[in-house]
Amino acid sequence: MVSATLMVLWMAAAPAKLPPDMAKEMSEAVLAVDKALGLESWPSHGVKPCIERAGPENPTQDVSGEDTRKCADSALEKGFPGLGKSYVLAVLMASMGPITVVAFGIDEAQGWAAYSCDPGRQCKPTPMNATTKWGKRVLERQKKACASETTLWFPPKSRACP
Repeated sequence: MVSATLMVLWMAAAPAKLPPDMAKEMSEAVLAVDKALGLESWPSHGVKPCIERAGPENPTQDVSGEDTRKCADSALEKGFPGLGKSYVLAVLMASMGPITVVAFGIDEAQGWAAYSCDPGRQCKPTPMNATTKWGKRVLERQKKACASETTLWFPPKSRACP
């Protein structure tokens, strides 16, 4: 009950529309980290990740949190001025390495999130609304990210948890 109440209060603060420049930057940050980590089939589209992931030639290759952080940090060096001010990134981890990236809005962008998606698709921010398919999906990712000790947050000491 308390969790549901907190989620409703969290959602109540969401602005009706995200400024276009902020929406674009959130999407670009997710995309940059996706490509760097080789997520969402980017390697099959000619993008070389900065980490060595498991594959047919090395099926037991795991990627550490430390290597994932270094790789994602290098992808974010190119300038994302809103990172840590308007949104934070969460890289959800599994035992074998990174599995997805999500941008969660904070401050004036609170209540919005951009989720990792396949090449050729737009990863536009969506309202974190439990009544829509994508809104429910990003709320589930937020719950997982906040509950897991292995989630990597960018900037490192920032979290977007209700």
